Amino acid sequence: MEQLNQDVKDKLEKVCVCRGITKESIKNSIRNGNKTVEAVAEDTGATKGGCKGFRCKGKIEDLIAEFGTEWN
Repeated sequence: MEQLNQDVKDKLEKVCVCRGITKESIKNSIRNGNKTVEAVAEDTGATKGGCKGFRCKGKIEDLIAEFGTEWN
């Protein structure tokens, strides 16, 4: 049940608010082998909004650090 709750939160939580990119999308990109902010951005469109990554780059880096080695 806890994992289900986290999955729902990931679908709702926006990492890139300018483009509306969810945490789920970022995590899926990392799971699919994208291990840099640039690769995740190319895959998802994150960091391409009005702030040019100012608000989301750090969040993406944190997610890569947290999950990047887990999903090799």
